[in-house]
Amino acid sequence: MQDTTIKLAHPGKRFLGQFIDGLITYSLSIFTFYLLHTTIGKDAALFLAVIIGLTYFLFSDALPNGQSIGKKLLKIKVIDHLTMQPCSCVQSFLRNITFPLGIFDWVFIFFGSHRRLGDFMASTLVVKI
Repeated sequence: MQDTTIKLAHPGKRFLGQFIDGLITYSLSIFTFYLLHTTIGKDAALFLAVIIGLTYFLFSDALPNGQSIGKKLLKIKVIDHLTMQPCSCVQSFLRNITFPLGIFDWVFIFFGSHRRLGDFMASTLVVKI
């Protein structure tokens, strides 16, 4: 018989996954800016760089299997709290839009449910694979 228990991801792995995704976001933005600034101008290149970076960051948890690149490297994923299906685009947006709240968002992870404020808003869990 297959074990179907859900094992929540450790907060340290979750933080590292978000850090890796932050580096990817930054790299995408810098790459986009330097690729385009001489052809479309600095202002337009900066605008596109920010849009591309934010798009990755906000929707990355909706990549296949509910795994951003950082989560895939760390063997964790984001799932719907009720259906256990991979994170959707709407859920990814909702859980990542709370990033500017910083420590206030993360303090929730250390209480009973081990979920960030963004996870509550999106009805998601981050689990080990």
